[in-house]
Amino acid sequence: AQKDSEMTNIKEIRILQIFAARLVLEVFGGGGAIWGFSESLTLRNPESQEFWRFWAQVIASLFAIRFILQIVDFCFDTDRNAKNVIRLIQVFLAKIVLEVFGGAGAIWGFSEACTLRHHETQEFWRFWALSTGVVFFVRFIMQMIDFAKEIGGHAPSTVGIDPMTRFYQIFAAKLVLEVFGGAGAIWGFSEVMTYRRPETQEFWRFVALTFGFIFYIRFLLQMKDYVIELYFPGMKLRMTRVQWIRLFEIFAAKLVLEVFGGAGAIWGFSEALTLRRHETQEFWRFNALAVGFVFSIRFTLQIKDYLLEAMEKSVSDDGLQRKDGSEKDAYGSTGSTEVTPLV
Repeated sequence: AQKDSEMTNIKEIRILQIFAARLVLEVFGGGGAIWGFSESLTLRNPESQEFWRFWAQVIASLFAIRFILQIVDFCFDTDRNAKNVIRLIQVFLAKIVLEVFGGAGAIWGFSEACTLRHHETQEFWRFWALSTGVVFFVRFIMQMIDFAKEIGGHAPSTVGIDPMTRFYQIFAAKLVLEVFGGAGAIWGFSEVMTYRRPETQEFWRFVALTFGFIFYIRFLLQMKDYVIELYFPGMKLRMTRVQWIRLFEIFAAKLVLEVFGGAGAIWGFSEALTLRRHETQEFWRFNALAVGFVFSIRFTLQIKDYLLEAMEKSVSDDGLQRKDGSEKDAYGSTGSTEVTPLV
């Protein structure tokens, strides 16, 4: 009975984790994608604003219905992963809104939420938003081809790709769609619903960037799970409280000194050398943020290395505790084959 109660609690927490993210990324994000993409394409202007508001709300409503159906399917363990033409249409109609329009809308909305996009820089960010949309459209076509192959009983093109190459493919997309997109969804949808007005703009900016930060933490945890599953299949990371404290001490400092500091160094040094003036300000802003982005990638790779070292130490020093209480060394030489799965 206690075990059943624990499983119920785990399932409830899992439902909350999954569907809180989906509410933001798919329901709010669906409406925000139409709203942001229409503006980045110059289709939305003062004369057509209410037309696009209506359609953004309609799309959000459709995704809300889909969201409710997904909760029902999850609760009753309904499998809707069949590979057929109807499923292809269902999946890719959602994907074109959430990933193609949403990819462009994520850049467009996030750049404004971060105060990077304004009158002087609008065309710069329009170019990058639409370029991102094109990249995600190519990805969308490739995914459709893979899905069609699976319907025909053939292996998709992702089979056989180097796992670390796949890692970069997956998490580059997640960075745009879930981190930038999480913030952009709140920013765009708040305007769709007329909640964001000049007097409430800073409140919604704070909320949007807070959601972006939460989704960034989620993004790092997903990377951690992927890497550990890749190098230690079926095993669970076990770190002591001291190791976790040490991780936060090290990487909180690195985040400030190396990521923020890398961007700040370019920004401050360009002004110190009198290179940054009114007419060159946006040029140096772009370069400072580009350097910050490069250092943020380096930062995530350093976290990956730290966690892998901790995992190797856990395996070599302690062995892996199995469900039946036996131990397994780093080479899996003893006991039963069942290991505690990665959560």
